[in-house]
Amino acid sequence: MSRTLIVTAVTAEADAVCAGLMGSWSRGRTRLPAGPGNLVSPDWDRQLLTTSTLGPYVGRRRGPVTVLAAGTGGPAAAAGAATALTVANAAGQPFDLVLTMGVAGGFRGWAEIGDLVIADRMIAADLGAESGLDEEPPQPVGRVSEMDRNLGFHSGGAPTHRAGDGRPVADAAFLTLDDLGLGSSTARPEPELVSRLGTVLEATGRRIVTGTVASVSTVTGTERRAAALTEWLDPVAEAMEGYSVALAARAFGVAAAEIRAVSNPVGRRDRAGWNLPAALASLRTAAAALVAHPEGLVAAEPVASSGGGATVNGSGGAH
Repeated sequence: MSRTLIVTAVTAEADAVCAGLMGSWSRGRTRLPAGPGNLVSPDWDRQLLTTSTLGPYVGRRRGPVTVLAAGTGGPAAAAGAATALTVANAAGQPFDLVLTMGVAGGFRGWAEIGDLVIADRMIAADLGAESGLDEEPPQPVGRVSEMDRNLGFHSGGAPTHRAGDGRPVADAAFLTLDDLGLGSSTARPEPELVSRLGTVLEATGRRIVTGTVASVSTVTGTERRAAALTEWLDPVAEAMEGYSVALAARAFGVAAAEIRAVSNPVGRRDRAGWNLPAALASLRTAAAALVAHPEGLVAAEPVASSGGGATVNGSGGAH
């Protein structure tokens, strides 16, 4: 039987996934007849979870699926995933698949609040180096963040010119790991696995979006940066951990994928526009669909480097 490790960042995400794995409460027959001196003990249909010790981490498990809240951001998530994979291997019960699950920001026109996103490409969008002039170029009006400038946008909101790969750059350019010759900034799950997950998640009734998920260390908080990322990557969602978890899985020869539930639009930081309950509810339904259709959790090939595109299934239609 294929064994799956689900990695989330925070406990709230893990709780939502676990709630989906357990299923719904439903009354069955009573174990003892009602009557004087007898307590009615309902037979519940819900599947309870057991704890699983993974080195310094404590996960929760139902059958072949283990859920681990590893911490926020790429380094914490990769450390948690690698530790869990090491412990499982040492116990002779290796994992066959690693899934990153959690909430994410959705790019407008692609993914809306409550939608489920499946990554067909996980890219480290801000892992690299600055390159360019030492002196600060003059700015016509207003201020622009260093991150936005690195992506090629001045306060006017347009790139000055383009790099050979089409990325907008300015006097200070952003160089990816690929540009630096230090590895690949991209991890791509096996297409067959992505397709299988999409088929399974259709049972949720949620809108399913498949495409690039940008893995960042600094969450986007301006419309300018959202536009820059769209111009460069055309991502459908932004999160923090997927790329790093995929690299940890790849080191162990284990397949990896990423499923996100959209909690907010990517752009100007406005907590009033977030809907975490809706996103966590979608995450819960996704986990329930996965456990109800275990064929979606069959191990596939480890992640590889590649490009990507985006598709939408459900009520929203294609972009």
